[in-house]
Amino acid sequence: MYTDFRLKLRDFYKRNKSKIVIILLIWFVIIVINFILKNYKGPQIPKTSYEPHTAIMDNSEVPKKDQEPIEKLIDEYISYGNNKEYEKAYNMLNDECKKELYPTIEDFKKYIDKVFDSKKTYTIQNYSNVDNTYIYEVNIFEDILATGLTGKEDLVLYSEKFVITKQNNNLSLSIRNFVGNTENHQIYEDDFIKVEITDVVQSYENQKYKVKLTNRTENTIVLADKTEKYEIMLELDNENRSIQNLKDRGIYLNPYESKEVELEFVKFFDESETAHSIIFNAVRVLKSYSGLISKRQEEIDSAVKRYSFKVQL
Repeated sequence: MYTDFRLKLRDFYKRNKSKIVIILLIWFVIIVINFILKNYKGPQIPKTSYEPHTAIMDNSEVPKKDQEPIEKLIDEYISYGNNKEYEKAYNMLNDECKKELYPTIEDFKKYIDKVFDSKKTYTIQNYSNVDNTYIYEVNIFEDILATGLTGKEDLVLYSEKFVITKQNNNLSLSIRNFVGNTENHQIYEDDFIKVEITDVVQSYENQKYKVKLTNRTENTIVLADKTEKYEIMLELDNENRSIQNLKDRGIYLNPYESKEVELEFVKFFDESETAHSIIFNAVRVLKSYSGLISKRQEEIDSAVKRYSFKVQL
């Protein structure tokens, strides 16, 4: 009986050999696939987290109670910009920001029209925090959900820093890196010149000093004309920094002339260095001044005086 069973099994195998092989192959493949899927962990994707209220400069965090109000403040401002509600957006800025950057609403309208030339969306990232002043980097870019594809290869990106200050439980907004304006009335004077510092304007990356200069002589006084190194410097704890915004003709005073100038230096709002003085390193009191390189040495040789001085801050 056992022999008969073996013969029948062998006969069945011969008649269905190809089918059996196919079934075994399919079964094997299924087993292999299941094994692979069971043990496959997939690519290791780096874990990232978006923390918009943690400063990228030092990992400090905006207080929890201020985070939602700040988000609402920024969103409201962006919404007004998108809808060209100029006056509402303008009124959100603090008085110092308006006075320094946009004295009139007409000035502000030009800025809004340039930034919000189409519907925009945005992202925020806390950048730096100093006491109750929170600096956010705001990236503004095309809202393709509103405008659709325009054929541009890239989304147009505009970035600036919003500065939000908390005072008496109220949030104050300024834009375009502007932090604040501080009165700092300092005077230097000698027989030749009088220098009056009236205000210091702080942006996130720079300090700008508003200065009134008065020539007390019948000669021309040259303070800077890009012909000498380190003509005007900002003295800090551990270094001196050169003026940033010197125009081609430099800074000079005709006989008995008074003029107001702005001296700008790199000085970050959140850095630890303290500004101590403005150094005028190359003051030249000249009998004549043409501004021509070809006559420079001749004019220097006949100078009434060459000296330097500091204005303490």
